[in-house]
Amino acid sequence: HRLDGPMYSAHGSIETVQTIGYGVDDSYFNNCRSGVIVLGAGALWESLLAAALLSLVYTRISRASGRAGSICFTETAIITEIDGAWYFMFQICDFRKHQLCEAHIRLYSIQHTECCGVVYQTRAMRIQKPDDCLGGFLVPALPQLVVHRIDPWSPLWPFPGRVRRPGVDTPANSFAFPEVPQREADGCAGGREQHFGKDDDDSSNTSGDDLDADRVKLGQFNISKHLAEAELEILVILEGSDPSTSSTLQARHSYTCDDIVFNASFAKCVQRMPDGTCEVDFMKFHEIDSAGEPAEVYVQSMP
Repeated sequence: HRLDGPMYSAHGSIETVQTIGYGVDDSYFNNCRSGVIVLGAGALWESLLAAALLSLVYTRISRASGRAGSICFTETAIITEIDGAWYFMFQICDFRKHQLCEAHIRLYSIQHTECCGVVYQTRAMRIQKPDDCLGGFLVPALPQLVVHRIDPWSPLWPFPGRVRRPGVDTPANSFAFPEVPQREADGCAGGREQHFGKDDDDSSNTSGDDLDADRVKLGQFNISKHLAEAELEILVILEGSDPSTSSTLQARHSYTCDDIVFNASFAKCVQRMPDGTCEVDFMKFHEIDSAGEPAEVYVQSMP
């Protein structure tokens, strides 16, 4: 047929785009005006349904919750003493070969009992490894050891009742709301000043003595007692982007006092195969060595 007039052109364009109507005797429906409306509405509805179905399928396939299930946290965490300081540690690893982009980690504590007049109080926990000053980025292709130091700014510090005295106790040696939590490791490494206020040379200044006395008393008994009495829960949040779908995912895990082992280390779970490849034994990933006594810590990932 010769396209003679706008109705013929409208019928031809709709049927060509949607590939319909070629099997009838008169594909232009005798220049019917209503046919253009019916065919156009049907074609538009079919396109909308196809787009909606495709988006639903893609959304289901690219859901980040399934990808987050491949992030593995150790079933137990450890608290161990190294060079006179106490550290909270656990391991994390990714099952998949295709690694996350910009993976980074955060820690929070949730105190279930009453504290400062409120219950279920949350506090951020500074991370020493991977360094949270650098964003807390890590590469979970191999088991990564996450380390938090228990210091006066840590919610795991069992002596939160020490009274701050004006001019003596400062944000550089103690924590009080609404100040920014510091890390004792920064002061020990010379990254910031670590002093006891403007009266450092005053013989009446006993703030440093009080803090040293707390460190002497800091031990397995006091830390475990604080964890149990405060009903502390340590929440771990790992975030990153899946390179295949560009979806942002978040994997979460938590530890309570029942999930923590003192003076222990994680077993070696990485070995070199005869052909030179790397093998991660996830059966040993959760195993604990030397529980109950000071143990050598095997660090798979160095800062």
